[in-house]
Amino acid sequence: MHIFKFGGASVKDADAVRNLKMIVQQIQSEQLVIVISAMGQGTNHLESLVQKGINSGDYQSDLQNFKSFNASIATELLGQACQACEILEQDLEDELEAIAGEDWVNAYDRVVPFGELISTRIIAEFLKKDLPVKWMDARRFVKTDGFHTEANIVWEQTKQKVNAELRPVLENTIVVTQGFIGSTESDITTTLGREGSDFTGAILAHCLDAENLTVWKDVPGILNADPKLKPEAEQFLQLSYREVTEMTYYGAKVIHPKTLKPLAQKNIPLIVRSFLQHESPGTYIGIEKSIKELPVFIFKENQLLFSLEVKDHNFMDEKRLSIILTALDKLNVKINLMQNSAATFSFCMDNKTHKLDPILEALSSDFEVTYNRPLKLITVKNYTEEALAKLPPIDEILLLQKTRNTYQVLHR
Repeated sequence: MHIFKFGGASVKDADAVRNLKMIVQQIQSEQLVIVISAMGQGTNHLESLVQKGINSGDYQSDLQNFKSFNASIATELLGQACQACEILEQDLEDELEAIAGEDWVNAYDRVVPFGELISTRIIAEFLKKDLPVKWMDARRFVKTDGFHTEANIVWEQTKQKVNAELRPVLENTIVVTQGFIGSTESDITTTLGREGSDFTGAILAHCLDAENLTVWKDVPGILNADPKLKPEAEQFLQLSYREVTEMTYYGAKVIHPKTLKPLAQKNIPLIVRSFLQHESPGTYIGIEKSIKELPVFIFKENQLLFSLEVKDHNFMDEKRLSIILTALDKLNVKINLMQNSAATFSFCMDNKTHKLDPILEALSSDFEVTYNRPLKLITVKNYTEEALAKLPPIDEILLLQKTRNTYQVLHR
């Protein structure tokens, strides 16, 4: 049993889909599940449509561009229009008409999943020409709570659904399904967070006791920096689950942060390989640590810094910290950096606009709250003085932390 995950870049056009097919044909597997993201920049396009739909804006031109993009790929691969996609596109248009005035998180999960649903329909129809393929809707077996845009997996229900609906199909069939999406017990569509298709692959690998999960990317494996920012970036051939978990915690876009836990629980290897150089071994992630320790450079843009100060001239003690962290937990906020002094507590997070007002509402009654954005966060894991000397010049530092192994600086 193998799980393959292909992201948006690996299915960005008709040639990329043909390359996917070649990979599947060359790497023979008796039982295979292929998890696929939206094509190219499909998720970004749909997020823009959500915003226009909420504001009752003119989204027709953008919608037509999205439909034309899908139709052009379908026609090139299939020689005709994809009828199942046309039905989905009509459903998408209906949802866009219905979300006017709705809040972002609910509207998001009603619209954005169409990227994955449409891409997998096209790719499954193309693969069917030469392979025993069945398209399946991931919402039938990936079951979640109702926390829209960042839903949590309901594991027992998901395991039951996977074993009842997905496992029996795999005896003689390759299953093509969607990453990123799921549904509640009452079948309301949810999403798992951006880049959540990696997590979907891990969920299915865990439930099916897969031999491994392979994530196909546009890089040769996991590197110690983004090659677009540092062309001299080096590749890791082997990493442990914990090493990769730490990298994702600090914001490295190597894999979705939730991917590692369900794999590590069953000692299922994760392999990151290049869909451009699929003969290369990639990076193997398992129990064993890296053969060679390298400094890891992580650059995060568009950060939001909150600074909280106690109102009664008292200390920022454990009770007040508990109030803050409990509120952030309820709002599902991930902290990228935090720091406290005698009377203040500061934390940095991704600049998610829809979370700004809820955070202010939750904390302003107890604290004086100020915030700054957009900022940039640099993290260097396993740093050395030589590595720090290679960082770009920094004009204005807002926060700086330096521990034994990790260096972090938040700046404008």
